[in-house]
Amino acid sequence: MRFLRSRALMLLPLCLLGWAAPLFGDFAERPPLLLSFAGDLMHHRRNRDMPDYDRLYDSVRTMLLRDDLSFVNVEFPVDPAQPADGYPIFNGSIAYMEAAIRAGFDVFALANNHTYDLRLAGVVATARVFGELAETYPIRSNGIRVAPAAEIELDVILVNGWTIGFASITAFSNERGSGPHIHLVPYFEQEARDGFLSLVRRWSGEVDVLVVSIHAGIEYVTEPEERKARFFRDIADAGATIVWGHHPHVLQPWEMRGESLIIHSAGNFISAQRRHQNPFSVGGRWAPTGDTTIYRVRLDWDDSAPAVTALATPALTMLDHPTDGLVLRTFGEVLARDDLSGSWRRFYEERERVMDAFLGPGLTRM
Repeated sequence: MRFLRSRALMLLPLCLLGWAAPLFGDFAERPPLLLSFAGDLMHHRRNRDMPDYDRLYDSVRTMLLRDDLSFVNVEFPVDPAQPADGYPIFNGSIAYMEAAIRAGFDVFALANNHTYDLRLAGVVATARVFGELAETYPIRSNGIRVAPAAEIELDVILVNGWTIGFASITAFSNERGSGPHIHLVPYFEQEARDGFLSLVRRWSGEVDVLVVSIHAGIEYVTEPEERKARFFRDIADAGATIVWGHHPHVLQPWEMRGESLIIHSAGNFISAQRRHQNPFSVGGRWAPTGDTTIYRVRLDWDDSAPAVTALATPALTMLDHPTDGLVLRTFGEVLARDDLSGSWRRFYEERERVMDAFLGPGLTRM
């Protein structure tokens, strides 16, 4: 499978894209729009037991607070009536979510294979928690059916004159009986596939920018399987501006399809899967689960339609900090540490080379 980066897409260092937006000017009816897309926000026990959740985001907070909207996939229910826990049955906490909000995340995808981990009570609690958080913070979420078996609804967000539609779906769930309560679209079934594409075609005429979040694919593989890639492209062809994928826990390539951006997998964002890692194995299953990026997407209004005009991707990695726990950092921050052993230094140097090759030259520095 071949993935092409469009020649028309302007690839810029993050400092220009995120921090010097006024230099681009205002070319049309509305100002440029800057959106950020991260992967899976996990809640493993090592994450749960951190002394200060805010430390997770020290390296990316400024970036996330200076865009128009930041998106992340929440891969756990949040039920305050039950103990917070990690794999295999997740349950997050309000404090954990508030740290993500303080870091700059505004839009939360809630449909994934762990949404129904605590069954109906967990889904109801999660919907209530995000509703209450939205009364305090300017956040939005999508992916849970408030009315069982209701049609998948589009969340509409107004930002700086732009109308942004957002829908979160998952191709599967770990628990039976979840379909009526989450946005479940098993795209390998023709009826479900066609029905959802019909919704996308309808939504695309109702908003300026349509973002579709999809939790799908095979875990730990760095290329999307053909059936999933085909469904993502069909969604783009149906009118989605950005198709944002996650679930494999590792990064997969992005591509431009016409005027649409497809992110086949944004990988993990926050997780503790690298807890299994030893420094003498720079490949294998676990090493890529600790490396990630944030897709910084700029859109301009071009001839009565949105156009993706720039993309920046900083290279980030998980560090097992001696006091803060597993935290997200840039490779530069990690390699500047005096307490990094020789074996771990070689590990991070090699992972940085892997990420540089994947993301492309000139796109990996904040």
